[in-house]
Amino acid sequence: MKLSSEVLRSETEIAERLKALGKEITREYAGQEISVLGVLKGAFIFLADLTRHIRLPMEIGFVESVASRRSDSLTEIVFSTSLRFSSSFRIEGTHLLIVEDILDTGVTLAYLCEQIQLYQPRSLRVCTLLDKPHRRKVDIKPDYVGFQVPDKWVVGYGLDYQGKYRNLPFLTYVE
Repeated sequence: MKLSSEVLRSETEIAERLKALGKEITREYAGQEISVLGVLKGAFIFLADLTRHIRLPMEIGFVESVASRRSDSLTEIVFSTSLRFSSSFRIEGTHLLIVEDILDTGVTLAYLCEQIQLYQPRSLRVCTLLDKPHRRKVDIKPDYVGFQVPDKWVVGYGLDYQGKYRNLPFLTYVE
């Protein structure tokens, strides 16, 4: 696999969109404290940059070890350990915002949301940097979307291919 020379979204476009998302989230949660839950590993850069634009008191945590594997016949949810949150992160009774790098089939995120509902958040919303609605296998819609992207293996800005390219400040894809 080689890296495409096409830039899907530039560093400037990403920065402008995150600023707008931060303002929208701030407006919709005005006067409230929120808990922001980043899904590792792909969302770490997005979460860091996004939360700098949210002007609300917040607690930030991470969910670890959530992944799905695709095969020709099914998508399987895999947890390398049990569903774990960073230490002392509170969900019960909070306005919880899940921050995800990419929403593809939706199977993993739907399962994660279902499991998080067991912790009884006051509200639950999803913010994804990238959305591929044409690939959806379950009925899940994010509340906040950075960009829609084509059906390609997108890398950069936290997203990887075999552990590489997370550090790119723009979005591109592998061919």
